[in-house]
Amino acid sequence: MNAQTHNHKSNEELASRLISFAEANPAEFGAGNLLELAQAYVASPKTGRDGISTVLMGVYKETASKEAFSLLYEINSEDFLRLTYHHLKRSYYFVDAGDVLQEVFFNIYRYPHKFKPERKSAFRNWTHSIIRNTALKHSRRAQRDRVLSIGSTTERDSEEAAALELADDRVRTPLHDTAEKEAAEELVATWRLYLHFYLEAYRCLTPREKRVLFLVEVEGLPYREAAAKVEVRVENLKMMVFRARRKIFTIMKRKFQSGQDASDRRAMSTEELAN
Repeated sequence: MNAQTHNHKSNEELASRLISFAEANPAEFGAGNLLELAQAYVASPKTGRDGISTVLMGVYKETASKEAFSLLYEINSEDFLRLTYHHLKRSYYFVDAGDVLQEVFFNIYRYPHKFKPERKSAFRNWTHSIIRNTALKHSRRAQRDRVLSIGSTTERDSEEAAALELADDRVRTPLHDTAEKEAAEELVATWRLYLHFYLEAYRCLTPREKRVLFLVEVEGLPYREAAAKVEVRVENLKMMVFRARRKIFTIMKRKFQSGQDASDRRAMSTEELAN
């Protein structure tokens, strides 16, 4: 199966899932009716993306539907990646666009209450702001890390860099493409699970803790500006952010450990039955 045939089948599968979801979840926001917009998107993905994305995000905001979020990801990920590359062109230092894209969807996943589906272009305008701020944050971090590493380059580092450059010049094979595709699919599945646990932990935060995390992590405000918005001292804001992050970490660690323990018990039961 060539790439064009694969993409065609993938598009057909997405269209089928989208129509089925719209029929099973009637919804209407400022952008319009979900089913009508889904049909319009299937007929013309380029012109119909804004409307269907806005209503799907509205559905996700109201219901926390995993399928709605999955459809949002599949409809917009390629467009978001292109926009991410566009913003990163301004960065002098290397930034992985894939890392930026993951954080963008991470923020969309955990801050749906900030979204207002009042106009057809609402989702595009909201997410483009998130993409711009996230790309800027990663660019600043790359610059800071580069400054800290000045003078630490050794001869061994240079040799390893040269070896990597030679490896990058090698001819690609279909095996490489297949391995990368499988790795990407596994990454998406893992990332969705991680987002699910994060959302559960995030809901345990107080409204004020959610507010400060949004200002610092999504809008990318410096601590001083964020502190002014919530009317607290910078030191107090830093402590609030620290406690919110620690609370999320503790809850997620407990949930992952619980899932690991359950997996271990199932493995032991299977082994006992086999013996």
